[in-house]
Amino acid sequence: MNSQLALRQRLWRWHFFAGLIVCPFACLLAITGSIYLFKPQVDAYIESSVNARAPAIVAGTAVISSDQLLSGLLANQPEARLKMLVLAKPDDRSIEIELIQVNGAAEIFWLDRYTGTVLDSALSSERFLNVVKRIHGELLLGDLGSYFVELMASWLVVLILTGLYLWLAKPDSQQPSKLRRWFVPRLKDQAPRPKVASLHGVIGIWFALPILLLLFSGLPWTQLWGSGFKQVQGAMGWTGPGQQWRVTLESKSPEQGALVIEEPSLWQIDSDLHAHHQEAGNGPTRLPAYTGTLAIQAIEENLQSERLVPPVQIHPPQSANGVWTVRSMPQQRSERISIHYDQYTGQEIMRVAFEDHHPVQRLASQGISLHEGVLFGWLNQLLGLLAALGIITMSIFGLLIWWLRRPSGSLAAPAKAPRPVSLRFGLLLLILGIMLSAAGISFAVVIFFEWCYCYSKGSGLPIVQP
Repeated sequence: MNSQLALRQRLWRWHFFAGLIVCPFACLLAITGSIYLFKPQVDAYIESSVNARAPAIVAGTAVISSDQLLSGLLANQPEARLKMLVLAKPDDRSIEIELIQVNGAAEIFWLDRYTGTVLDSALSSERFLNVVKRIHGELLLGDLGSYFVELMASWLVVLILTGLYLWLAKPDSQQPSKLRRWFVPRLKDQAPRPKVASLHGVIGIWFALPILLLLFSGLPWTQLWGSGFKQVQGAMGWTGPGQQWRVTLESKSPEQGALVIEEPSLWQIDSDLHAHHQEAGNGPTRLPAYTGTLAIQAIEENLQSERLVPPVQIHPPQSANGVWTVRSMPQQRSERISIHYDQYTGQEIMRVAFEDHHPVQRLASQGISLHEGVLFGWLNQLLGLLAALGIITMSIFGLLIWWLRRPSGSLAAPAKAPRPVSLRFGLLLLILGIMLSAAGISFAVVIFFEWCYCYSKGSGLPIVQP
C-alpha cells in the first residue's frame, strides 16, 4: 500500500470513529444553537406576552418611578437584594427587576410601570433560553460539561477536515468531472448507499466553510481554548483599559479603600450561567449589600442624553464604597458599553465602549456576534440555521452510510493502515492539536492507549517515517 492510500485509510478510520462518537452531540449542539439564533424574536414574544397581561389604564396615568417600583417589590420580599434593573424600552408597559433571594437564586420580576403590579416572575436559571444556552454550552453539567462540549466541537472540526480530504481525494472512474462529483449529488445509482454517500459528501462541501466559521467563532467561550487565548492576550499586550477582567473603581468615600468589581469581556455569555453555577453549589453567591445613597431615578436622568442600545441594565453598588454600573448589553458586541457612576455624587467615573478594546478582541467579539446570528441581521440567522441543518443532515447521512454498510452484529470499522505514520502527518497532527487544545489532549490519550496496545502485542510503537 503506497503512502497516499495509507493516509486515506488512516483518515477514514479516524473519520469513522469520530463520527460515531461526535455526531449525536453535534446534532444536539446544532439544535440548541439554532434555537438560540432566534433569541431576539423569542425575547420579543415573551415581552409582548407579559405586557399583554397588564390591565387597561386611563389615558394620562403617570409612570411610577423605578425607585418606587423597586421599593414596593422589596417590601414584600425584605430578605431579597437587588441584582439589576433592566430599563424599559420606549412605549414598553413593564420593567424588569432581578432580585437575589436569600437562598442565592436569581429571580426576575416584570412589573407594570403604571400600577406596580407584578405581571410575571421566573427564576433566571429556568428561563427557556437560559436552559437552551446551558445545554448548548455545558449540557447542564457545569464546568465538566463545558469541557466535554469543547472536546466534541474540536473533534467536529477534525471530522469536517478529514471528511473534506476523503471526499476531494476520492477516486471515481465512473464520473470524470471532479467538480460535478464534488458539488452535485449523484442520485441515479440503483443502490441506496451510493446515493446517501453522495449526499453526505456534497452537503459537506457546501457547508464546510460556514460550519467551520461558526465553530471557530465560538472558541473564545470555551474553557481550554478561551483561557489560553486570554493568556496570549496578556503576553502579547492585546489589552486595553476596557478589557481587564476586573476594574478597580471606588466611590468617593474617605473611610473605604478601592473596590474590585467584575467587568465583563466583549464576549462574556452573561451572568446567568455563572449565577446558575453558584446556585448549584459551586460557590457562594455574593449578595449586594447596598442599594446606594443615590436614587435610581438620578441614574436614569444621567442616561437621558445617552443613546444606549437595549437591554440597558442598572447594577447597584455592592459595597459601602461601590459604584453604580450601567451596561448596555445587546447581542451585537460592537454596540455594548459600560458606564460607572459614583454612588454619592452621580459623577461618571469610567466608561468602556467597543472602541476601547484591542483590535484582536474586537475581531474575536465580532466572531461571537456571528456565532449568535446578530452580526448582519436576518441573513446571519439564516446562515447559522443552514449551517446547523447541514450538521444535522451530514450526521444523519454519515450514520446511515455506516448502517447500510455494516454486516449484522458487526461494528465494521475501517482496518488500520499498515504503513507507519509519516513525519508530515505527525506535524499536521501536532499543529491541529495546538490549534484545538481539547482535541490535542485527546490525541495524546489516543496515542498513549495505542502505545499500550502495541506494547502488549510486543510490536512496539509505530515508527514515524520521513
